Amino acid sequence: MLLLGKTLYGLKQSAKQFWRALLMCFKSMNVLKSKVDPCLYYQWEPKGLVIWLSWVDDCLVVGPKPAVMRARDEFMARFNCDDLGEVNEYVGCKLEHNKEEGWMKLTQPVLLKSYEDEFDLPTNGPIPTTPAEGGQVLRPCEDGGELSPERQTKYLSGVGKMLHMMRWSRPDVLNAVREQSKYMQVVSPGHMKVMKRIMRYLTTTKERGLCLHPKRKWDGDPSFEFRVYGLSDASYATDLEGRKSVSGESVFLEGSLVCMRSSQQKSVTLSTAEVELVAATLCAQEMLFVMRLLESIGLKVQKPMELFVDNKGAVDLANNWSIGGRTCHMEVRQYFLRDLKDEGIIITKWISGEEMSSDLFTKNLHGPLFQ
Repeated sequence: MLLLGKTLYGLKQSAKQFWRALLMCFKSMNVLKSKVDPCLYYQWEPKGLVIWLSWVDDCLVVGPKPAVMRARDEFMARFNCDDLGEVNEYVGCKLEHNKEEGWMKLTQPVLLKSYEDEFDLPTNGPIPTTPAEGGQVLRPCEDGGELSPERQTKYLSGVGKMLHMMRWSRPDVLNAVREQSKYMQVVSPGHMKVMKRIMRYLTTTKERGLCLHPKRKWDGDPSFEFRVYGLSDASYATDLEGRKSVSGESVFLEGSLVCMRSSQQKSVTLSTAEVELVAATLCAQEMLFVMRLLESIGLKVQKPMELFVDNKGAVDLANNWSIGGRTCHMEVRQYFLRDLKDEGIIITKWISGEEMSSDLFTKNLHGPLFQ
């Protein structure tokens, strides 16, 4: 039996042991941990708010420069680590920052290059302007038409890379990649062709990325109320086998997209109003998370937050207390949104389908609408 004097790099418990040491360090620095996100830490100072983020042993500190410099010096006195300066890259994402115009863009050029190097992407034919053909819905592989084990392994690798990219820097491919990830057990040549189309679209639009451009600038005042709003949409009975629908949700903080999701719903719904109600509930949950995250570090959120839906039936269900035989099977979701309204936390409002940007996350759109 071996008794470790200290945790070795590469062991299962190494990351958690380092996190525990990190918590002890922050406690000695009077830095508090968020009760919502265990890897988010904060400290209010006369010079403003200092925020720390940790990703295993990669730490990021943001805030007013004098306060950040002091926090950095305190931290480096406790750990033998390197100061990499102003953040230009973090956890595989390249960060482009324009301080004058007040925006930041996240891209993943190394991952994009791996698509070209590893997957033999087509070079002939027109360059795709969308990740997938408009209206396209993937189908399961027919018996006997599956790829060889080697090519299937390649497919799994490619979809895995795109899942990472859609999560961090390319929300425009959320729906297309979500569809690809449904077929990971048995893969057809058609699935491989669609995957390469998505990759080619990504590599020919390298300049695109997740751009964070807040509409207002915070001056550090603790009484400032941040605006959070959400947009939810759904596509009814998209799954041709199970007849389940697809939800698309996006949450914005001061006009910047901070949460986005494209997901197949867990149950079969009976109407377009019901499917939109399910999507609205999922979006409300994401909005509550963002609200609680901000409040956990001492910031304030403007209430009620606005949740926008493009289905008037779903909006009416969320805003009144009537109940009937055709809606009693979904009353828990109704009551959830109604309670949030009565408590002054979230109010559900209608907007037109032309303004519903979350439509991008529910189906493969045709070129003009996608753009």
